[in-house]
Parts: sequence; structure tokens; C-alpha cells
Amino acid sequence: MTILFDSIIFSLQKSGGISTYWYELISRFIITDNNNYFIESKFRNNIEHIKLKNKNYKIIQSNSSNIFLNRFLNIKVNFIKNPFIFHSSYYRICKNKNAINIVTVHDFIHEKYYTGFRRFIHHLQKSYAITNANLIITVSESTKKDLLFYYPQINKNKIKVIYNGVSNDFYNLIQKNKDLSKSFLYIGSREKYKNFYETIDLVSSLNEYNFVIVGNNLNKIEVKYLNDKLPNKWNLYSKISNEDLNILYNSVFALTYLSSYEGFGIPLLEAMKAGCPFIALNKSAIPEVAGNAGILLNDLSFNSFQNAIIKLTQNRNSLIQDGYIQASKFSWNKCFNETYDSYKIFIK
Repeated sequence: MTILFDSIIFSLQKSGGISTYWYELISRFIITDNNNYFIESKFRNNIEHIKLKNKNYKIIQSNSSNIFLNRFLNIKVNFIKNPFIFHSSYYRICKNKNAINIVTVHDFIHEKYYTGFRRFIHHLQKSYAITNANLIITVSESTKKDLLFYYPQINKNKIKVIYNGVSNDFYNLIQKNKDLSKSFLYIGSREKYKNFYETIDLVSSLNEYNFVIVGNNLNKIEVKYLNDKLPNKWNLYSKISNEDLNILYNSVFALTYLSSYEGFGIPLLEAMKAGCPFIALNKSAIPEVAGNAGILLNDLSFNSFQNAIIKLTQNRNSLIQDGYIQASKFSWNKCFNETYDSYKIFIK
């Protein structure tokens, strides 16, 4: 089976859930099948791609210097004469008549939360990829539901749900940073739907807790809000390794994951695997990932949050054990195997 992987995502973001997904997937294909080709741009600065540095794989170099333009250009290849799999990391289609196009849909954030040109241009590219795909992989049942809402004309038989996995970099540690035991952890972007400011408000309502943030540098408005609400009680960690992140998961009181929308929610799995309880919103794909572990809120009220703290304190050990059980249901090997099997349906 010939497979052409389009790694455009490594040029579009420095880090993120899609980059993690793509690295975990293709790193396994590199060692499993030697008939793979990888399209990469010379212009990339991605922390996941760095892990591929010493791996031997066949690269088709994309030389375009205009990444913004390049991300919207569909792929043309002429050297593959037989039917082959084309899987893009971010909504591109291969125009070769022998290509069997696979698209992975991670979420519908742009459709739900953005307006204007950004939403328009994203929709054009995404819509073209979805409608021209032979197979559409969604990372959760929730994302599949969203897909059918926005594209009701799509044949359901073309959609396959394949869950993300979780890295083995996350596990329970004996040695923990006790200074963080009275801290809540926040991970990810601070887009509006992530409810960053609302999370700060909730944590600040509990005087004895600190706030640990993992993500990109803060802007002036965010810094001011933190200093007003949690003076001398917050810390930011940027560009940290999985090893350091695992220490944070192991050390904090709990992960706060109060996002209004997630296509999947990898940090929840990481936390569970590391033995870190979490408080999350009972929305979108979060219940699928959380299962019976952690505490899910139906709203962002102070009462709901404070009741969650009481439950977490009283049932901490059982919540941690439930988290281990739930996290064990997900793995990148399982994601890889199910993806590979989905290719084989088209090419024996």
C-alpha cells in the first residue's frame, strides 16, 4: 500500500492537539510501512516535528515560501501511478486521479466561535476537503454529530470515529512538588470558548488556592486580570516538555478544564493517566473522554465549582483510580491501528 502523508500542520502551528495527533500517527507509520511518502515544507518550527529529526523517511519537499498561500493549495503528484492513500494533516486534497483522500476532522471551533474572513476562508477549505473525501475520520462522536449538523448531505457511511490517544510520557510519580499541592492547573489557549477569565474568577473565589497556567505568553490584559484577581498567586509555564508537564499534573490539586467546546480534549487524558483529578464542563466531547472519572459541571457558577471542590476533596482517591481506568481505554497505538485498518478498506 502506498500512502502519501501531507504534514502541512507542522508549518501552521508550533504546537497543538492536531500536531500531537499527526506526529503520533505518522511516527508509527514510519516504522510500520516503508512505502510511505511525506510532504513537508522547509518552513516549519514545530515541537512535534523535532522528534522526527533522526527518523529515516521519504520526504517530498514543498518549496513554497508563502505558508499562508500554500496551506490552501491542493496537492498534485504525478509519480504514483496506482491507487494510493492521501491523508492530509489539515484539509488538503490530492488531485491525482488515483488518490483516495482521507480527511481527519478535529472540531468545529471556527464554525461555532469565529466570524468574518477567518471563518470564511477556513470554511471554504474545510468544506472542499470534506465533500471530496473518500473517508472522513472524526476524533469523537461529538465531532461526528457536529459534522452531520454542518454537512447533512454527507453519507454517514463515509464517517469513522477514531479516538485520539495519550502519550506514555504521562504517569504517576512518587516524587511530587508539594509547593503546588494547593494549585489549580490550566492548560491550552485562552480563546473565549476556553473560559480563561471565568476560570480565574472561580479559582480566586477560593482564597487558599494558586493558579498554574501552561500555554503561550500572556498579553497585558491577561496579566492585569491575573494580578487583580490572584495577586502573587499565579505562575505561567511556556514551551515546557512533557516531562515537566507530567510533574505539574502530578503535583497540583486538580486540572481545571472548563472549556465550552472541545473536539476531543487530550489534556483530560493526560491528567487521568498522571493521576490528576479534573473539573471540566459537561459539554461537547468532554463527557466521552471523561467517562466516569473527574467532576463535570453543568454550569460555571460559584456554587457548582465550590461543590465540585468538596466532592473532589472527599473522593480524591477514587476519582484518581477511575481516571486510570478511563485513560487506559485510549492509546495512540489503538488510534494508529484503527486508522491503518480504515486505509485497508480501500486498498488491499
